[in-house]
Order: sequence, then C-alpha cells, then structure tokens
Amino acid sequence: MKTFFTLLISILFSSFAFSQNVVDFDADSTWVAYMNVFETPANGGAYAFGSSWALADAKSTLDPNTGASGTLTLQPNFNTYGDSPTDPYWVDQATSLGNKDMEASTFVEPGPTLLGADFTFTGNVMSYTLDSTKYVAKFFVKALDPNAGYADALGGNKVFDIPASGNFSVMVDAASLTPGLILQYGFSIRGINANPADETTLGSIVIGAMTTNVNKIEDNVSVVAVYPNPVNDILTISTDEIIEAFKIVDVAGMVVLEGTNINAVDVSALNAGVYFIEFTLADRREVDSFIKK
Repeated sequence: MKTFFTLLISILFSSFAFSQNVVDFDADSTWVAYMNVFETPANGGAYAFGSSWALADAKSTLDPNTGASGTLTLQPNFNTYGDSPTDPYWVDQATSLGNKDMEASTFVEPGPTLLGADFTFTGNVMSYTLDSTKYVAKFFVKALDPNAGYADALGGNKVFDIPASGNFSVMVDAASLTPGLILQYGFSIRGINANPADETTLGSIVIGAMTTNVNKIEDNVSVVAVYPNPVNDILTISTDEIIEAFKIVDVAGMVVLEGTNINAVDVSALNAGVYFIEFTLADRREVDSFIKK
C-alpha cells in the first residue's frame, strides 16, 4: 500500500520538476554495487583493488514489497570470509579475523538527464542495529569526473553518516552538476570482512522512503501554489482561498515555522533542504512542498 509521502512525491514535487530533481529512496530503482578493498589498518591500509560486485555479495538486500517504496538492507561483507576461510589473503589464520578492509557502495546512476539542475536525495532509516564501533555507514551523492580519473567532483562534501533513525536528505546545486559528470546516489558500509557466524551480532541498517507526519491531503485538487521553488528567502503563497493557518515541517517531522493568514513566508532562516508546508483552509487541509536553497 502506498503511503501518504509517496503521494506527496508524485503530486507535489511535479510542480518544480523542471528546475530541480528530488529522488526519494525506491527499491525499484536500478541499484548496483561496487567494492573497494584495502589492506587492514594494521597492515598499512593500502588500496588493493576495486570492482563491480553483485548486490548479494556486497550484502545489500532489496525488498520491493515492504512499505511504499520497498527497503534496502545494508550489512557488512561476509562472502569473502565465508567462501575462503583458509585463505590468508582474506582471513588472518592466526587470529581467525577478517584480513581486508571492505568498502561496499550500493548506489544508483540515473544518467545524464538529471545533470544541470538542483538534485536532492532523500530517504528514511527504518532500523539501525549495525555495530558502529566496527563499521562506518554513509549516505551520499557523488558526481564522478571521467576526465579526472573518476574523482568525485563534489570533493566528498555530499557524503554523510547515516543517522541512527529518521529521515535524511542531501542536496546538490545545479552549478555543481555540469554535463559530462556521472551522478551517483546511495550508501556505503566500510569495515573488516566478517565471519558469517557473526552476522546477527554485527547487525544491519534498513533504508526506506522518507516519511512525514504532516496531515493527509483530503483530495488531490490543489488550490494553493507556492513559488519560487527552490527558494532562497521569500516563499510566495498563491490562492483564492482563505488560509486560516499554516505550518512548515522539516523532514524529521518537526514544525519549524507556523502562523495564520498569509501570502508570503520569510524562510531565509531555514537550513537548506526539503520542507513541507501544510495549509488549513475553511473546509480542508492541503500540503505542498518546497526546497530551501
């Protein structure tokens, strides 16, 4: 069953699709995996190799049948230990510990059509039991430059720790997404390759679509418009209806601004990101969305 937020994505974000792109997590997207392998810190930490991997080998599990947009479960790497427990390349035979530092990235490459516009990637952490003392988990947007050895043209500035719970979002401005770059958005887990016997103990992270706790739209006919979108300072409200009240909610569900009858809202003090604005009208409520630059 589709959730309310999926309805928001499909209805409300379409109003500014030509000026920017918002992508919420969706298990039906074309997810791929890439593994970078390093020596352990104790062995110097040098880069060993990198290659494309099957999602199952990267221990990234998609379930399109859970929730509105499915889920993605992220876990540490187990197959290199499980397939080769007597190989000293992968397993330290003296300590029985994994012998490589594995960075598994699970991501989508949406192609060049999303370049040249603001881009926002959103999602929700539904569960976080990963042992964070042993593994580092990130969400990211990257823009690889084929003319610079596929280095991230964003300089790693759009790579963040996956939160312990709740919504997350990352935004990249259009000027940083120039033609010729390769856009990626997704997740990574890095740490020592693990013994499959420890799978339960080491835990996992489950990712789903962003959620919001603003009230439901009572019908699909919009009578309120907000612009410009994205916005820097003043968000203009256009409607023939009387707005009795409004509230602006961030992606974590916190009310950050509220008031009564208005035709413009000063949002200059808000942090950059995705927001929802809920209007109370005489006979209904309506929710719109905008991006603060």
